Amino acid sequence: MAHEISRVLAAVAASTWAIDEAKAAEIAHMLALRAEGQGGWDDEPRKASYAGEPVTGRGGTVHVLRLHGTIVPRGGMMSRMSGAASLEGFRAAFAQAAGDPNATAIVMDVDSPGGIVDMVSETADMVYAARRPGRPIVAVANTMMASAAYWIGSAADEIVVSPSGTVGSIGVLGQHNDISKALEKAGITRTIISEGARKAEGAFGPLTDEARRHRQEGARYAYDMFVNAVARHRGVGKDVVRADPEEAEEHFGGGRAYHARVAVRLGMADRIETFDAAVKRLAEARRPRRASVARARLSLID
Repeated sequence: MAHEISRVLAAVAASTWAIDEAKAAEIAHMLALRAEGQGGWDDEPRKASYAGEPVTGRGGTVHVLRLHGTIVPRGGMMSRMSGAASLEGFRAAFAQAAGDPNATAIVMDVDSPGGIVDMVSETADMVYAARRPGRPIVAVANTMMASAAYWIGSAADEIVVSPSGTVGSIGVLGQHNDISKALEKAGITRTIISEGARKAEGAFGPLTDEARRHRQEGARYAYDMFVNAVARHRGVGKDVVRADPEEAEEHFGGGRAYHARVAVRLGMADRIETFDAAVKRLAEARRPRRASVARARLSLID
C-alpha cells in the first residue's frame, strides 16, 4: 500500500487544483500521515451515488444529482481520499437526467471544496449546453460550492445557497514539495534517470526559476479558463471575476469564498434557500405549455 500512497502524493504534487485552501491543506496533511504509516486506508473503493431519488412534480420529473466531496476526474485510489467525487460518474448521471424528455428540472446537490481541474471545464460546458427554456438547472450549495465545484455550479441557470452555505473560491493553486532534505535525513539517496531537457525538473529538489515559470503558466492557463467560464455563466465582465475584493466594489471574491448573504449581494448566487425548499419549489412549478417554450426559444434566436 505504501507505493500506492507515494503515487497519490506524486499526483497531488503534479496537479493543478481549483480547491478551497483549507481542504487542500487537510488533504496534504492526511496523505503525509498515511505515508508515514499513521491512519487507516480503506482497501475497498467507495461507491458514490451521483443520482438521487427523482421527485415527481407537476407535469414531470425533478431529477436530483449529487456532487459531494473532493472533485477528481475519475475514480480509483483518489476516490478513497475524503470520499472524492468522480466527474466521470457525475457526467454519466447528468447526461441521463438531461436526456429525460419528462424532466421539468435538474437540481444539483453540491457539497464540495473543489478539486483537480482535469475535466472540470468539460463538465461545466456540458451543464451549460444542457440549459433550455422550460427545464431549469439549479445548483444548490448544500453547504459548500467552492472553486472547481463553483466552476461547474455556475453553469446552471440558477445558483441557490443554503442559509449556512458558502460559494466562491475562484482561483487555482498547485504545490511543490522539496523533499531533498527529508531524504537526506532519512539516509536515502534518490537518483533520477530521465531523458528530455526538462523532463525531471522539480522531481524532488528545489524548483529552478525556469521550472517555476512553467508551472505558473499552467496555473494561469487553468485560471483563465475558470474566469472566462464564470463570466459567461453569470453574465458579468471578466474584470469583475478577476477583481481584488480589497480594491474593487464589484468583485467575485478574488479567490475568497463567501457566506450566503454576501454571495447573493455580490451576484455570485441568486437566492438563499435550503436544498429541500428548492426541490419543492421546482416540483410545484407549472410546466410551461409547448407554445410558450417555443416562443421562449425564438426569443433567444432573435
